[in-house]
Amino acid sequence: MVLGKIDQLDAELLLAHALGKSREFILANPDHLITLSLYHFITRLFKKRQEGIPLAYLTGHKEFFGLDFFVNKHVLIPRPDTEVLVEFVLNHIHNSKFINHNSIMIDVGTGSGCIPISILKNLPTCKPEYLQTFATDISHKALRVAKKNAKKHHVKASPCSAHVAGKIKFLHGNLLSPFLKTCKLADLQTCRLIITANLPYITEKQFQQEPSIHHEPKIALVAEDQGLALYEELLEQLANLSTCKLACFFEIDPSQSQKIKSLIKKYLPTAKIEIKQDLAGLDRVVKIGVN
Repeated sequence: MVLGKIDQLDAELLLAHALGKSREFILANPDHLITLSLYHFITRLFKKRQEGIPLAYLTGHKEFFGLDFFVNKHVLIPRPDTEVLVEFVLNHIHNSKFINHNSIMIDVGTGSGCIPISILKNLPTCKPEYLQTFATDISHKALRVAKKNAKKHHVKASPCSAHVAGKIKFLHGNLLSPFLKTCKLADLQTCRLIITANLPYITEKQFQQEPSIHHEPKIALVAEDQGLALYEELLEQLANLSTCKLACFFEIDPSQSQKIKSLIKKYLPTAKIEIKQDLAGLDRVVKIGVN
């Protein structure tokens, strides 16, 4: 059958999705017969792809760190750059004695939940049972997606029981606020905290110049003050935890590395800062160590 122009790989993946088959099946069976209703369904998928709807939203799936995640228009599509952050956190845990029974991980602005889920699914042996994990988001719709992914990968905490280490408890609210409401600062003094965040960090100008992202939730992409408004707000919250043992990991735009260093020193003057590059050699993840 002949449909409109579309990237060959995208076409194969959309056909595989529509038929409920693998891409290998599509390649091996070019003459496979389909029903008229299925033809119309595939035509609609192709048309939406031609209109710029991301492939992941059309199939409802995106692979990240070797895991399959459900995604829809309410969450940012996981990207390979964010895998750098996950790898950075896992290396930190592996190379230190950071994790013990008093360890807590909080993923801020969790979106699809791909960061904390990927970390928990790839922790070293015997580590998950120590790590109490929380994930926050200001969007109820995003949290529904994250909870679905956590359930799929068996890391969702039961809503009717106390939080269990190795499972994620989801909290609705702005940045760290919902987590801080669940505990007392004094109780955190003996804890080791891992904070992960892939917050909106692009500018309005960058957003307008990149049509390929216009179908993704703008609230998950754009921030004011050169893209760093939310990170500054988070750092202000972290300043109240500066007496705790902190290891924070932020994904940034490569152009922001010097600016984010200045903000970190403003709110956490004793912090140790390390920058991790992505596969293209560009500054991508900032690690902040306190105490």
